[in-house]
Amino acid sequence: MIYFDEHAGDSQVDLGIRMGLGQLAPPLVANYYNESLAWNQGETEVVILLKGVGGRYDSFQNSPELLPFVERALVRTTERFIESAISAYPFQTETSIQDWHYRTGQPNTDALSIIQELMQNVSRNGSMLLNLTQRARGNLDPEAVTIAQDMGAWLRANGEAVYGSRPFEDDGDSSVAYTRNQRKVYATLFDWNGGTITLEALRSGGATLGTVSKVELLGGGETLTFVQDGQGLTVTPSGSVQPLSGITDQGLASETRVLRITHDKGWINDDDPGTRAPGWLRMANLGTGDYNNDLTTSDTPGVVWSATFAGNSVSVYAPKEPGAGSIEISIDDVVRDTVDLSTTGARQPQQMLSEVTGLSTGRHTITITHSGRGPVAVDALVAR
Repeated sequence: MIYFDEHAGDSQVDLGIRMGLGQLAPPLVANYYNESLAWNQGETEVVILLKGVGGRYDSFQNSPELLPFVERALVRTTERFIESAISAYPFQTETSIQDWHYRTGQPNTDALSIIQELMQNVSRNGSMLLNLTQRARGNLDPEAVTIAQDMGAWLRANGEAVYGSRPFEDDGDSSVAYTRNQRKVYATLFDWNGGTITLEALRSGGATLGTVSKVELLGGGETLTFVQDGQGLTVTPSGSVQPLSGITDQGLASETRVLRITHDKGWINDDDPGTRAPGWLRMANLGTGDYNNDLTTSDTPGVVWSATFAGNSVSVYAPKEPGAGSIEISIDDVVRDTVDLSTTGARQPQQMLSEVTGLSTGRHTITITHSGRGPVAVDALVAR
């Protein structure tokens, strides 16, 4: 990972100095990625992070047509600013436990606030870079050390809601942040008093969440009862909820807890870890009834979307709509089906296009190739 504290474009001026890499950025990024392919046997294992990619500090005001390509080529970063909605592409927020440089007597941000900011980032497809301000000798205030240790303890208990996770169709609100991982949904509760809570985004009949079969509290053995209906998922602890151990910040230990939710529609989404879509376009917050409210789309014949899965059968889901093209489906390099995604009349989300059965039990690779005529999309897979 290479991080530049610099703008990708060239239209921003700061303190009278023109910021940005400008024309240097494309060959620099391309060279790094091409070298990575050689280092890693054809796999892209690296990423570059740059600032000023859209947003309030947009450095592409002179060439806005480049933004769709730049978003797909690197991770955009912004100081102390969280995206307001789920982003189709990853982003990073940079923040500090106090000012960027150490000053005696400066107050530190507490672990509770940092973790809540982290989860707001993760729920919207972001990560967070945290600066722990050092003294002149390179050491840290004892309070900063304690804050970092509290965060580490919280992440050890709740890491499955963070590491390797993806955004849920709804990022949440001021009281909860949602993520998903390994076909489960996670609700990070903020300022929770340990009592009954109703999560409206997890209501029955939604586009993504199926029928809930289990709700668990990470880091604790408390039994939870729940009711899922058209109003939401109402969760009630059976007794007093004990705080997480090893955390001195009691607001973090007691009031910032994570629920693991198991449901019967745990599909493989089009952006899950293990999927690859070079040349395709990611779209989020669609509101068109698609699984997880997002799609991976293509207008370019010949590009390939791929994923790995475990099981002996797989079904492919995508929308059908007027003017759409067709796709070719292969399993382990063997063509299994060709499907036309076009239809007459209204758009039809979450359509099962093809089901391949009789595979040997184990891991397989599925490739979906845009085979022409019109735009196509991939929504989700169901592996059994």
